[in-house]
Amino acid sequence: MIDIGCGQGELVRLLLADGYEAWGIDVSAEQVAIAHSAGLAQVCHGDYRDMLTKSSGSLAAVTATDLLEHMTKDEVLDTFDRVAHALTEDGAFVARVPNAVSPLGGNIRYGDFTHETWYTARSVKQLAAAAGFRYVTVLPCPPVAHGILSAARAVAWKPISALIKFALTVETGAFRGHVVTQNMTFVARKTP
Repeated sequence: MIDIGCGQGELVRLLLADGYEAWGIDVSAEQVAIAHSAGLAQVCHGDYRDMLTKSSGSLAAVTATDLLEHMTKDEVLDTFDRVAHALTEDGAFVARVPNAVSPLGGNIRYGDFTHETWYTARSVKQLAAAAGFRYVTVLPCPPVAHGILSAARAVAWKPISALIKFALTVETGAFRGHVVTQNMTFVARKTP
């Protein structure tokens, strides 16, 4: 598997620790140097597009965390196509992106001046379908409990998100599928 736009390679490190064969690539020489100084030789400096093209049909998974929002619409379409080409028939594309449906999403969208796009569950499914992915799951990114304060945030988020989902249901008439966290994760596959 390859993590595109991997930065310092933290996800690569976690995947390796869990026994996966993982690589990362990033365009930033500084980020790659930090990864190498931390002992991560599996992080490469370069253009992920070239790596995906060379990996034709051989990758079990491609991940992209906080990358797609830095691209123009044309670059996003090209990336989806390249990922689909690089994956095995049962491979998966997993990415985290800013959620345009979240009433609090502006913090993520405009918190970094280099962000070009943001996404909805619907737009992710459109992009995936255009690239040949037939199965897409979109998941929220709620607070994770890893201590007392974060556990309190995780508990408090449940009724708040339910209220936001209720408001969207009242407005749209749709009872399912509302993802309201600032970020969302999607998994796209060609086969189930």
